[in-house]
Amino acid sequence: MVSLTITGSSSAQTLANPPGTLAETLPGAPQMQQPAQTFAPASRQMVIPPPRKYAQVIEPGQTAETFSAPDKIVFSFTEVARPITLLPALYSASYEQLFQTDPKYGNDAGAYGEKLGAALLRRATLRVFSDGIFAAAFHQDPRYYRVVDGSIVHRGLLSASQAFIRRGDNGDEQINYSGLVGRAASAALVVTYYPQPSVTGRVVELTFATSIASDMGGNLVLEFLPNVIRKFPIMKKLRLE
Repeated sequence: MVSLTITGSSSAQTLANPPGTLAETLPGAPQMQQPAQTFAPASRQMVIPPPRKYAQVIEPGQTAETFSAPDKIVFSFTEVARPITLLPALYSASYEQLFQTDPKYGNDAGAYGEKLGAALLRRATLRVFSDGIFAAAFHQDPRYYRVVDGSIVHRGLLSASQAFIRRGDNGDEQINYSGLVGRAASAALVVTYYPQPSVTGRVVELTFATSIASDMGGNLVLEFLPNVIRKFPIMKKLRLE
């Protein structure tokens, strides 16, 4: 009778608490672990937003929309309309006024205004020709692609070289036909609005060479200015576009 009671009690306890797996019952046995998570949670993954349609600068990892020919014309006019275009024009007019270089409009306040207007017109024709008309004709991408990775020298060289190398619409690197031909056309056009003393072949050649040098310098600004802005938060209010 006693043995039946004990047996029945043991069976009830066994049913109430079923045994675990063999690994759990053996002393010192390794326990099963959850597999390591190889990917960061979705909330922590960095998502690079696509650039605005007419953004001048394309960051690494961004997929830029392919421009049609009309898009390139519109893009060139957005470049002309950016407020930042006033800075190089003011510098150019001030330099010409100070050192009395071409175009020789004179040296009074009125002459300075004419030089400023000529500088703005040069930049406008350069952008419309290089990044609009001829970019469409040669099927090339007029936007600047930042390098970002590498040493300062490496980035600087690749940045400046974009004055001579430009991406095609198919993504391949090509000679910057649109930029070079566009700058040549813009330089040749100055003879139509420069004063007579400055209408010479030498002035046209110098204007073309200066525009190439300015393009290289502008690329360096587009490449490194974002780093400077991040280093000095007060400069975040400065916008390129």
